[in-house]
Amino acid sequence: MIKSLLSKLENIHIIRIITTIIAGIIISFLTIQHVGGYAPCDFCLREQRPYYYCFLMAIAANFSVQNNRLYRATFFLLMTISLVMLYDTVISIIHVGIEWNIWRENTICTNDSKIESIENTIDLLTHMEREYIIRCNQTKLYILGLSLAFWNIILSFMLSVISYIAAGKTSSFSDNNFKK
Repeated sequence: MIKSLLSKLENIHIIRIITTIIAGIIISFLTIQHVGGYAPCDFCLREQRPYYYCFLMAIAANFSVQNNRLYRATFFLLMTISLVMLYDTVISIIHVGIEWNIWRENTICTNDSKIESIENTIDLLTHMEREYIIRCNQTKLYILGLSLAFWNIILSFMLSVISYIAAGKTSSFSDNNFKK
Protein backbone atom coordinates (compact mmCIF):
# COMPACT_ATOMS: atom_id res chain seq x y z
CA MET A 1 0.00 0.00 0.00
CA ILE A 2 2.71 2.45 0.96
CA LYS A 3 4.83 1.42 -2.02
CA SER A 4 1.98 1.98 -4.47
CA LEU A 5 1.23 5.35 -2.92
CA LEU A 6 4.87 6.41 -3.02
CA SER A 7 5.37 5.16 -6.58
CA LYS A 8 3.09 7.94 -7.79
CA LEU A 9 5.22 10.62 -6.14
CA GLU A 10 8.42 12.01 -7.51
CA ASN A 11 11.55 11.41 -5.49
CA ILE A 12 11.95 15.06 -4.55
CA HIS A 13 8.49 15.06 -2.99
CA ILE A 14 9.22 11.92 -0.99
CA ILE A 15 12.32 13.52 0.51
CA ARG A 16 10.34 16.63 1.41
CA ILE A 17 7.69 14.41 3.02
CA ILE A 18 10.40 12.62 5.03
CA THR A 19 11.88 15.95 6.15
CA THR A 20 8.46 17.27 7.15
CA ILE A 21 7.55 14.12 9.10
CA ILE A 22 10.85 14.16 10.99
CA ALA A 23 10.47 17.88 11.78
CA GLY A 24 6.93 17.25 13.00
CA ILE A 25 8.10 14.43 15.27
CA ILE A 26 10.88 16.60 16.72
CA ILE A 27 8.43 19.44 17.36
CA SER A 28 5.98 16.97 18.93
CA PHE A 29 8.37 15.46 21.44
CA LEU A 30 9.86 18.83 22.36
CA THR A 31 6.33 20.18 22.91
CA ILE A 32 5.42 17.17 25.06
CA GLN A 33 8.56 17.72 27.13
CA HIS A 34 8.62 21.48 27.54
CA VAL A 35 4.97 22.49 27.26
CA GLY A 36 3.35 19.32 28.57
CA GLY A 37 5.89 18.93 31.37
CA TYR A 38 6.63 15.25 30.75
CA ALA A 39 10.27 14.60 31.62
CA PRO A 40 11.86 11.94 29.40
CA CYS A 41 13.66 8.93 30.79
CA ASP A 42 17.14 7.98 29.64
CA PHE A 43 15.78 5.61 27.01
CA CYS A 44 13.42 8.29 25.66
CA LEU A 45 16.42 10.54 25.13
CA ARG A 46 18.19 7.71 23.29
CA GLU A 47 15.14 7.39 21.03
CA GLN A 48 15.11 11.12 20.25
CA ARG A 49 18.72 11.51 19.09
CA PRO A 50 18.31 9.64 15.78
CA TYR A 51 15.62 12.11 14.72
CA TYR A 52 18.06 15.01 15.00
CA TYR A 53 20.64 13.16 12.89
CA CYS A 54 18.06 12.09 10.33
CA PHE A 55 16.66 15.60 10.08
CA LEU A 56 20.07 16.93 9.08
CA MET A 57 20.55 14.07 6.61
CA ALA A 58 17.08 14.67 5.14
CA ILE A 59 17.89 18.35 4.60
CA ALA A 60 21.14 17.36 2.88
CA ALA A 61 19.26 14.80 0.75
CA ASN A 62 16.72 17.48 -0.14
CA PHE A 63 19.53 19.60 -1.58
CA SER A 64 21.39 16.73 -3.25
CA VAL A 65 18.30 15.36 -5.03
CA GLN A 66 18.00 18.58 -7.00
CA ASN A 67 21.30 17.88 -8.76
CA ASN A 68 21.20 14.79 -10.99
CA ARG A 69 24.93 14.23 -10.60
CA LEU A 70 24.59 13.75 -6.85
CA TYR A 71 22.29 10.74 -7.07
CA ARG A 72 24.82 8.58 -5.21
CA ALA A 73 24.95 11.06 -2.34
CA THR A 74 21.16 11.15 -2.24
CA PHE A 75 21.02 7.34 -2.29
CA PHE A 76 23.60 7.12 0.51
CA LEU A 77 21.78 9.72 2.65
CA LEU A 78 18.41 8.02 2.21
CA MET A 79 19.83 4.58 2.99
CA THR A 80 21.52 6.02 6.08
CA ILE A 81 18.22 7.55 7.20
CA SER A 82 16.56 4.18 6.66
CA LEU A 83 19.18 2.34 8.72
CA VAL A 84 19.20 4.92 11.52
CA MET A 85 15.42 4.75 11.75
CA LEU A 86 15.60 0.96 11.82
CA TYR A 87 18.07 1.28 14.71
CA ASP A 88 15.63 3.63 16.45
CA THR A 89 12.88 1.04 15.94
CA VAL A 90 15.00 -1.55 17.75
CA ILE A 91 15.68 0.88 20.62
CA SER A 92 11.94 1.57 20.87
CA ILE A 93 11.16 -2.15 20.93
CA ILE A 94 13.57 -2.53 23.85
CA HIS A 95 11.92 0.45 25.58
CA VAL A 96 8.46 -1.07 25.15
CA GLY A 97 9.87 -4.34 26.50
CA ILE A 98 11.02 -2.47 29.60
CA GLU A 99 7.60 -0.82 29.94
CA TRP A 100 5.87 -4.21 29.74
CA ASN A 101 8.41 -5.75 32.18
CA ILE A 102 9.83 -8.14 29.59
CA TRP A 103 13.35 -6.88 30.34
CA ARG A 104 14.67 -5.58 33.63
CA GLU A 105 15.18 -1.85 33.54
CA ASN A 106 18.17 -1.57 35.86
CA THR A 107 20.35 -3.61 33.51
CA ILE A 108 19.50 -1.56 30.43
CA CYS A 109 18.03 1.80 31.41
CA THR A 110 20.62 3.54 33.55
CA ASN A 111 22.85 6.49 33.06
CA ASP A 112 26.12 5.20 34.49
CA SER A 113 28.07 8.43 33.99
CA LYS A 114 26.16 10.15 36.81
CA ILE A 115 26.38 7.17 39.14
CA GLU A 116 30.14 6.71 38.72
CA SER A 117 30.84 10.22 40.06
CA ILE A 118 29.36 9.31 43.47
CA GLU A 119 32.14 8.50 45.92
CA ASN A 120 30.50 8.73 49.34
CA THR A 121 27.17 9.08 51.12
CA ILE A 122 27.18 12.88 51.00
CA ASP A 123 27.59 12.82 47.22
CA LEU A 124 24.74 10.33 46.99
CA LEU A 125 22.40 12.51 49.07
CA THR A 126 23.23 15.66 47.11
CA HIS A 127 22.77 13.75 43.87
CA MET A 128 19.35 12.52 45.01
CA GLU A 129 18.28 16.03 46.02
CA ARG A 130 19.36 17.61 42.75
CA GLU A 131 18.07 15.04 40.36
CA TYR A 132 14.90 13.06 40.09
CA ILE A 133 15.54 9.87 38.14
CA ILE A 134 12.79 9.09 35.65
CA ARG A 135 12.06 5.37 35.52
CA CYS A 136 11.82 3.78 32.08
CA ASN A 137 9.09 1.33 33.01
CA GLN A 138 6.59 3.93 34.23
CA THR A 139 4.66 5.38 31.32
CA LYS A 140 2.91 8.66 32.08
CA LEU A 141 1.36 9.50 28.73
CA TYR A 142 -0.73 7.29 26.47
CA ILE A 143 -2.06 8.44 23.11
CA LEU A 144 -4.90 6.30 21.69
CA GLY A 145 -4.02 3.61 24.22
CA LEU A 146 -0.37 3.35 23.17
CA SER A 147 2.70 4.67 24.96
CA LEU A 148 4.99 7.14 23.24
CA ALA A 149 7.67 4.45 22.91
CA PHE A 150 5.18 2.25 21.05
CA TRP A 151 4.26 5.15 18.79
CA ASN A 152 7.96 5.62 18.14
CA ILE A 153 8.16 2.01 16.91
CA ILE A 154 5.43 2.75 14.37
CA LEU A 155 6.82 6.11 13.25
CA SER A 156 10.48 5.13 13.02
CA PHE A 157 9.65 1.92 11.12
CA MET A 158 7.40 3.88 8.76
CA LEU A 159 10.19 6.41 8.13
CA SER A 160 12.66 3.58 7.58
CA VAL A 161 10.43 1.99 4.93
CA ILE A 162 9.70 5.30 3.19
CA SER A 163 13.41 6.21 3.14
CA TYR A 164 14.29 2.79 1.74
CA ILE A 165 11.69 3.13 -1.02
CA ALA A 166 12.93 6.64 -1.82
CA ALA A 167 16.52 5.34 -1.99
CA GLY A 168 15.36 2.62 -4.36
CA LYS A 169 13.67 5.19 -6.54
CA THR A 170 16.87 7.24 -6.53
CA SER A 171 18.97 4.31 -7.72
CA SER A 172 16.44 3.36 -10.41
CA PHE A 173 16.28 6.98 -11.53
CA SER A 174 20.06 7.12 -11.87
CA ASP A 175 20.17 3.85 -13.84
CA ASN A 176 17.47 5.00 -16.25
CA ASN A 177 18.94 8.48 -16.57
CA PHE A 178 22.46 7.37 -17.47
CA LYS A 179 21.62 4.45 -19.79
CA LYS A 180 20.16 6.81 -22.37
